[in-house]
Amino acid sequence: MPRPDSIADENRTSRERMLACLVLVVGTLATMVSIDLVLPAIPALPSLLGGDAQAAQYVLATYMGGSSIGLILFGSIAQRFDARLLLGGSLVAYAIVSALAAFATDIWTLNAIRVVQGATSAGAAVLPAPMLRRLFSETGAVRAISVIGSIQSLVPGLAPLIGAWLLHVSGWQAAFIVPAILGAAVGAVILAKPSLLPANPPIAADQKRGSYLALLRNGPYLRYALSHALILGGLITFVFSAPYVMVETMGSSVNAFVILQLLTVAMFVVTSNLAGLFAHRWGPERLVTIGTLMVGGSALAMLAYAFAGGSSVVVLLFIMLPVSGGLGLRGGVGFVKSLAASAPDEARGSAALMLAITLLPTIGTALVAPFIQFGLPALAVAFAVITLPAVACIYLLPRFEGTTNLSTTAVHLG
Repeated sequence: MPRPDSIADENRTSRERMLACLVLVVGTLATMVSIDLVLPAIPALPSLLGGDAQAAQYVLATYMGGSSIGLILFGSIAQRFDARLLLGGSLVAYAIVSALAAFATDIWTLNAIRVVQGATSAGAAVLPAPMLRRLFSETGAVRAISVIGSIQSLVPGLAPLIGAWLLHVSGWQAAFIVPAILGAAVGAVILAKPSLLPANPPIAADQKRGSYLALLRNGPYLRYALSHALILGGLITFVFSAPYVMVETMGSSVNAFVILQLLTVAMFVVTSNLAGLFAHRWGPERLVTIGTLMVGGSALAMLAYAFAGGSSVVVLLFIMLPVSGGLGLRGGVGFVKSLAASAPDEARGSAALMLAITLLPTIGTALVAPFIQFGLPALAVAFAVITLPAVACIYLLPRFEGTTNLSTTAVHLG
């Protein structure tokens, strides 16, 4: 039975669902900006806090390391506690740690705080997605997650610009104060009125607790989660390595990379917002397959073009547009399907997926680095090695055949 203080999900009005969505989106964005806001300040940190350029780069690495630890932790404990209170508490803790970071007096203290900041931020990465799936029908959840994904895709482009402005007008500390304010505000709202968000589903007395090992044995979960992580991991690996490849080996410029980024993000925003409509018309399985094949086709096209000696940024743009378009089409659907396949251990399923998305680009970028002087061929091989197994996942692993609607009367978004 739902907790007494919660609104039964099937009885929520559209306004209540939209308010819950807004709370979850702002809470997620409050933690997402923790990397991109601080990027403009990284070169200046050694002169402000001591240390060297390597120590300043650790400001990014320590956050990612802490986040990886937090993802595993929150995925493990989410089922044991009220996920709403856990989310609110994690955001308040994140806000406190973020504020402490602004008072760091040396680079190593800041790095130590960043580990804890990353760990506390993981609650907002793990817990909202299962809540969204309980708020809406399958189609509604696809649309909600797709719209949120399109909003989140703007963060890497806009947050560094805002961070540069904050650095100019307020100093490096503002990159930590702003997330602290956002996290504290959303966390306080959730803790003050947890019924805004859906409660955990009740756990049957004979229900076994899940585990990460069980997820690795769950074929349907791996079908959607692993293919999603591989595609996104390959795309991020491309983004991390493309500036050097385009400028140093293709005779292009940083401005050309920025334009390519803007156009591919625009393609993702458009297709992700259309994903709910296409899922309703074609069915989610067909949409997942189409999106994955678009990415696989682009990987093969990039390989062929690179080893043919191609060096046109325009051609590279047309190769990459289907990647962002395919991810936009299948992203929300695949995410919802992966959560459904991991039920009732959805938080652990969400955490494992987010951890894979975090680790794959890190590994991919590290593998490309020793060969990056070879230019586009090296990047094309890395992109293909990461993304093509996603196609195999779709065709070799079983589909999820169970129901994904938790509320028969849930409204659809849009």
